[in-house]
Amino acid sequence: MCFPGVAVATCASEEGATLASVNAPALLQLIVPGTDSGVVSSYATLAERARDAVYGFEEEVCVLDVETTGYDPGRDRLIEVAAAVMRGPEIVDRFESLVDPLIPIPTEITKLTCIDKTLVSGAPCAEAAVAKLVEFAGGRTLVAHNARFDRSFIEAVAGPGVPGGAWIDSLVMTRLGMPRLRSHRLQDLGAAFAGLDPARAHRAGADVGALCAVWRCALAGLSDLDAGVLARMAALAPDVEWPERAWVSQVSGARGPAPFDLAAVRRASVSVDRAEPLCDAEGKDCVAPDENDVAGAFARDGVVGRMYEGFEERTEQIEMARAVSAAFRDSTCAAIEAGTGVGKSVAYLVPAVRFALDNGVGVGVATKTNALMDQLVYQELPRLAALLDEDIRYVALKGYDHYLCLRKLERFTSELAASSDAEQVGLAAVLLSWTAASSFGDLDVVNVHWRRDVRSAIQASQADCTRRRCRYYPHLCYLHGVRRRAASAHVVVTNHALLFCDAVAQGGILPPIRHWIIDEAHAADAEARKQLSVAASHSELAAVLSSLAGRRGGLVQAIGRAVRDEAGAALALAALARVEADAQRCATLADSLFGFVKDLAPLAGSSDYDSAELWVTPEVRESGPWGLVSSTGASLARRLEEVIAAGRELMTLLEEFGADVSDQRADLAGLLSRLAEQHYGLVAVIGGEDEAFVYSVKLDRRPAVDAERFEAARLDVGEVLLEEFYPRMHSVVFTSATIATGESFEHFARGVGIDRLDDAEWFALKLPSSYDFERQMVVYVPTDLPEPRDVGYMKALERLLEEVHVAMGGSVLTLFTNRRDMERLHALIEPRLRERGLDVIVQRRGTSAKRLRDEFVADEQLSLMALRSFWEGFDAKGDTLRCVVVPKLPFGRPTDPLACERERREGRIAWQRYALPEAVIELKQAAGRLIRSTTDTGCLVIADARVIGKGYGAEFLAALPVADVERAPLAEVIARIGERFGDRGSQSS
Repeated sequence: MCFPGVAVATCASEEGATLASVNAPALLQLIVPGTDSGVVSSYATLAERARDAVYGFEEEVCVLDVETTGYDPGRDRLIEVAAAVMRGPEIVDRFESLVDPLIPIPTEITKLTCIDKTLVSGAPCAEAAVAKLVEFAGGRTLVAHNARFDRSFIEAVAGPGVPGGAWIDSLVMTRLGMPRLRSHRLQDLGAAFAGLDPARAHRAGADVGALCAVWRCALAGLSDLDAGVLARMAALAPDVEWPERAWVSQVSGARGPAPFDLAAVRRASVSVDRAEPLCDAEGKDCVAPDENDVAGAFARDGVVGRMYEGFEERTEQIEMARAVSAAFRDSTCAAIEAGTGVGKSVAYLVPAVRFALDNGVGVGVATKTNALMDQLVYQELPRLAALLDEDIRYVALKGYDHYLCLRKLERFTSELAASSDAEQVGLAAVLLSWTAASSFGDLDVVNVHWRRDVRSAIQASQADCTRRRCRYYPHLCYLHGVRRRAASAHVVVTNHALLFCDAVAQGGILPPIRHWIIDEAHAADAEARKQLSVAASHSELAAVLSSLAGRRGGLVQAIGRAVRDEAGAALALAALARVEADAQRCATLADSLFGFVKDLAPLAGSSDYDSAELWVTPEVRESGPWGLVSSTGASLARRLEEVIAAGRELMTLLEEFGADVSDQRADLAGLLSRLAEQHYGLVAVIGGEDEAFVYSVKLDRRPAVDAERFEAARLDVGEVLLEEFYPRMHSVVFTSATIATGESFEHFARGVGIDRLDDAEWFALKLPSSYDFERQMVVYVPTDLPEPRDVGYMKALERLLEEVHVAMGGSVLTLFTNRRDMERLHALIEPRLRERGLDVIVQRRGTSAKRLRDEFVADEQLSLMALRSFWEGFDAKGDTLRCVVVPKLPFGRPTDPLACERERREGRIAWQRYALPEAVIELKQAAGRLIRSTTDTGCLVIADARVIGKGYGAEFLAALPVADVERAPLAEVIARIGERFGDRGSQSS
């Protein structure tokens, strides 16, 4: 993707920020993949157009930003304020002041802002600085990014209502004007539209300069929207005080009056896909591509060779492509482990595309992560299609609830009332803007903080889809539009969840695809288990019952208002009254039930953690606390049956009112379907009669937290796949960098059930990495550490972590299995490392993993302590990551209900069959974070003495990509690390 004729941003001075042109590379990083080319072109010219645009109103605004010691205005303090007065595109005045907070400035704030106690010494106090800011603002409209934050700190000093002008949130305005961006953080927008140097971000003056430019771009983007959409946004919930409404209204007024028709908006951006659906491979004699022809594509002058600059032939990649072709040819399943660097995505795409084109059938690819889906659909497949002289159709497809339902959006926006809040109105406006800018796309790429009630109100659902009765069906509908495209696509890329959901439903969700490649297959059995599980939770039951017949209104009352004056409404109104009364009784009973569930906490064992998981054993079922849960749960189940029966009777009665209540009837069907799922999960766990499941209860010891959940998880996933999945498939290729333990595929094959196929129906292939691990990577195991349960282990680990960080000079990723250990060790060593000039951040609860990844990758010397989400799927090439430390072997929790149930049924051998290989694969994932290119070098430090002190330790070491593991006392390990990878080592090499 490129921006022809668009200059890269330059920003000669802060005052000149509004004169900057777009920074094309930075903007490209922000635009969501798959964005329409017209929208991309529009965003590329926003900065240029914003310089001179006139919107019919050019009143002065005061743009401001603050820096603080933290996030709590009741406890934290201002350390810097800045503002600028803008008249149209011109900055006419500026104000900046450091602030003495009169309290210590936290280290992390100094690292972020470069403001320390020395810098603020002699600066005015907060009261004096804010008084000058108020005088400077002069009652003008105030513009701030995430205005609630800035406003809370200003008002904490000056009092409510000061400075006096209306507050406008530029974060909301940028989401409205540029909805197809993946981030609306000021530093990202500033880099793209104002040339903001990331090193200068988080200083109030620089941020204000950038925000002046971004503010104008937001207005320019807003003015690009369809005039009818603008008018509809301005008219949303007119009785709700929504601060941004005034500016949306002014932009809308400048465009002039226009009618709003969401279908017309969609029709203007969606072209109907005329391609015919591909045929089902079932009963068709398919011919696999010749393996030699496939191999030829990977030559320097072949298709793949021409896809990449500096392409190098890799024997392993060719061998994998041949294996995929063989699986398709022979209609067999395959398990292929391809080490890092093999290039497995292209290795399977080439034969898959060739097979689909030659036979006129679809091929499916299922991934675990959205990142890999995007890589395939927006990078690999377009490159491949550009070099093949044939029409390759491909599409990404997710489940119903990932897509916006336009019928529901219309209802949601029309039913916003005075009881709504500004956040709801803002979300509704963003969704209208996003719809106007998105021919295709799913809700996952809408960059907002979703409220559960809003998302559930507007997402598609199979149960309440009205199909042919909907005016958006099929071409204008996001969901059915992409499903129709999938039916005619040669390659359908989806996720594990939808693939296995389709398997459980025995087809009908996905197109009838018979040849599948399941990438990131190490997670396949876990996702299949999730789809095969049933559950009932307090939060979901409460949400459904409230939506149906809440105390403050619900669907039942909405239906009542719609039919009250209709002829023959008496029976329907009586049924509505029954549903409402029964639903409210269920809500009360559910609160009682889950209150009793909290009382089960002692049965889960003593713990300092708030959350707990109880394995429901026969002994638990015989206990007194479970007796209350069981009897109350059975009563609730009966009441739920009554609600569902009354609801279905009501649906029948509503048929008499025709199209007038068709939407409400569809919504009722959706709520009843969700209620039936909850009923099924509740009955399954309370009864506990099916031996195919393991039963558990998740609970929270905090009285005010409603996190309780019953769950029945399928014990043997492979058995279900054997019966319901493989018989419908011709070939399934599982692949990952980590599915074997050593040379054995036994654990993986058992997990996904292919071990129960005939020998001729599946094969396994283990391909080594294309990287030279013996040269690029060293594994160190200190020989003098205590085992994790021994006294002194934490102290020894503290010493190891500090000394490894110092020896490396940063760029260390420490992967923990326990949050408490991680936070304790970070608190101990971070101050000491900081004194040595080394920064280490930690994955605290609630911290965005994406933000941590971006921060870590952006700073080559930064180190990170993280949890499970960083053990896999995290790429940091080059000097960004040079050392991975694993404090403990990643065994699962011994109290995990699935592990406990396995041991109860299979004895001690269960640990060796499941827990050990799972931990081995997890360690391989951790090691895989280290070497991500042919030029990377680094070391893995395993700080768990069991890896050399226990017999099973050899299995972990054998699974690593290097044969030579260096065992030595800690002091010697540190010395070797420093010599080879530290500053001295890098200088000598």
